[in-house]
Amino acid sequence: MAEIHFYRRFKKWDYSNGAMLFVTITTNPRGEYFGKIVDGKVILNELGREVERTLAQLPIKTDGLQLFERVVMPDHVHFNIRILPNLPEPLKNLGKAIAGFKNHLIRYSKDIAANPPLKWQQGYHDHLCLKRKKIEATARYIAYNPAKYELMHNRPEALRIKEPIDSFRLDRDDYWKGVGNLALLNEEKFVSLRISRKCTAKMIDEIVTRMENAVEQGFVIISGFISPGERAVRDMLAKSSSAKFIRILPNRMPIDYKPESVYIDAFLENRYLEIAEGNEEVDFSRGACLELNDEIVKIARALPEHRDQSPEPSPTLEHRDQREASSCMPEHCERNCYALYFKVDERGKLKVEQL
Repeated sequence: MAEIHFYRRFKKWDYSNGAMLFVTITTNPRGEYFGKIVDGKVILNELGREVERTLAQLPIKTDGLQLFERVVMPDHVHFNIRILPNLPEPLKNLGKAIAGFKNHLIRYSKDIAANPPLKWQQGYHDHLCLKRKKIEATARYIAYNPAKYELMHNRPEALRIKEPIDSFRLDRDDYWKGVGNLALLNEEKFVSLRISRKCTAKMIDEIVTRMENAVEQGFVIISGFISPGERAVRDMLAKSSSAKFIRILPNRMPIDYKPESVYIDAFLENRYLEIAEGNEEVDFSRGACLELNDEIVKIARALPEHRDQSPEPSPTLEHRDQREASSCMPEHCERNCYALYFKVDERGKLKVEQL
């Protein structure tokens, strides 16, 4: 039997089988060596453009490497790279490539008299990506990194936690905190959204289409965005520049809050709010999930104190076929609040309940 070689970075993984890595290389100290971020976009200087060109050359100059998503930031570089299988010394091969990359750019920095002269942190940071889910997550992270940098460095006030929140939609006996556009709580038209985990991909596609219709009519979508169907709607909302939406966190908001990549553009465009109740950790059980959904409905249906607090009459939604079910979000909605629960009935068809 051939000897199995285990290498130093992740000792339980045999890199001779190949590997996908998420790699970060960082300057020392941090600074705007390679350019600036303006309105969430990278504006590279001369050195930054050479970084981009040299990075693209890595798999050309080094056998056994494939380069995928990458981004050059003002003071660091991210990229996904694949080490092909059956290389005799895979990590040594990658290490030499990165060392050559860094050394070339230090020389180039001196040649153009960059100020300050380029210096790198020692080595490189990497994450082994064994599952497609992690590979896709790192690809999203790379894509959203400039916008995230914009928020954290150029617009830190956008990520400042506001607490306590005073709004007619929130119980004043509870302590609420949030990040994002608090003015969304003052909007009049709301859809609270809950989607069963039993909904099929085809059902979820239909629900997403209905929520697109709601967005076109000016509704704010509010949800925990936890189930697969809810996350599919979230992804649509995040990509739509006209969509306004609110996410209720199932747990407390951490002091060192950092937004997930999928919400970055919505934060920048001032059309997203994230809120959480209390300062204590909560075990996220099914009971806690049901309580969260009840709270979401309550927030969506709240009315200003000067208005009649009696709820709007709910339409009967015991639909008997798909045509009737689709009337839940008609082409022209006449109500200001829809509390919707999409689930699968006993016949295996999509059913919508108005809560």
